[in-house]
Amino acid sequence: MDRRYDQRYLTGAGLSAIEVRVTDLAKPARSGSGRMTDISESGMGVAVPFALAAGDIVQLDVDDSRLFGFVAHASREDNEYRAGIELQRVLIGASDLSRVLHLALRRALPDLPGVLAGGLNA
Repeated sequence: MDRRYDQRYLTGAGLSAIEVRVTDLAKPARSGSGRMTDISESGMGVAVPFALAAGDIVQLDVDDSRLFGFVAHASREDNEYRAGIELQRVLIGASDLSRVLHLALRRALPDLPGVLAGGLNA
């Protein structure tokens, strides 16, 4: 049974994976590189090499952009950990990858602080 409220859009399907550095803000030593797995109207999914738990507050660095949120759910899958992150704040950089991220976030989460409606052309 699928408990998701929003449609997810897979990232990296047919493309190279989008790398993301995830840091647990309560335990900054718990940080590592992973990949974005999907994006939806409620946040994004990530796969990382370390365990996260529901409620953890995290910082996600994607190229020169920084996103903040909390872990809504987490589980172990094979040799990695999957987490659904409910995004709370976004600081968008100026690189080409950040522009792509900005467009995806504008479409999926237009009211999220930091995702300005007047920014880049969609």
